[in-house]
Amino acid sequence: MRKTVPLPWRAPAWLPLLAGLFACQALATPIEGAELPGEPAIEPAIEPPNLPLRNTAIIATGSLLFAAYGQSKWWDTGFGGGFKTTNEGWFGSDTDYGGADKLGHMYTSYASVRLLTPVFEAAGNSREASIGLAGWTTFGIFLGIEVADGFSRNWRFSPQDALMNVAGAALGVVLEAHPDLDDKFDFRVAYRPSPGSGFEPFGDYSGQRYLFVAKADGFEPLRRNPVLRYLELGVGYQARGFDPGGERRRDLYIGVSLNLARVLADVAYGGRMHSTPLQRGTDRLFELVQFPTAVYSSHTLD
Repeated sequence: MRKTVPLPWRAPAWLPLLAGLFACQALATPIEGAELPGEPAIEPAIEPPNLPLRNTAIIATGSLLFAAYGQSKWWDTGFGGGFKTTNEGWFGSDTDYGGADKLGHMYTSYASVRLLTPVFEAAGNSREASIGLAGWTTFGIFLGIEVADGFSRNWRFSPQDALMNVAGAALGVVLEAHPDLDDKFDFRVAYRPSPGSGFEPFGDYSGQRYLFVAKADGFEPLRRNPVLRYLELGVGYQARGFDPGGERRRDLYIGVSLNLARVLADVAYGGRMHSTPLQRGTDRLFELVQFPTAVYSSHTLD
């Protein structure tokens, strides 16, 4: 694993990929027999033509994009010297980034599963098959990148990074496979530029805050309450001063935020969730990104 800029965040490689996957989800029209996210699965009666070829194209495109980018940006000095590993630690104050890079690995793998699943569905796969394809594709791509790091001249394989990749992919699969849990919980990232840094959400670790969020709207008794239905409870973590430098501190957060997906559904869609391609795209955006609609209380670990 690279010591200067951690894997998914050392350069904005994820920006075009995430943007493209968001666009695919927002614009894709479910094929006949396909279900909306969160609805009971309805298997298509007839498998679309060339489905294996479509799936191969999706997997190959993602893999080749990462391989090409990695070759030009990460592994440009080549490979050699055998397979090398490194122990980066986890969330300690003596680590390079206080654990922000580890949550970054978990988050990007999680987001990959959440965004690839509707892409595989749009290609004609059943809901169940799409979740499996998204999970294994994510696992394979990120494991491949970590292994390539181990054989590269400049970097090392980090078992901590690999485990967080698996954890993120697993969380994505669980929430995709269980709509009742997906209605209740989110894993999000919030970003605010740290002092002395420009707008660099993929490299400014001190500005990244990761949040596990529980949504009142996902619990039937709270959903009936005209006020509580719009609220969320979040628990978060942020490490500051590790990069680009300064006083190091690790903070835990607890906060209340506004459920923007529920607000949008009630204001623009008559209370219906996931009712149009555009709404499905915005719903997924609100599930993955924490917008500045929250108030927090913090507790420092240092």
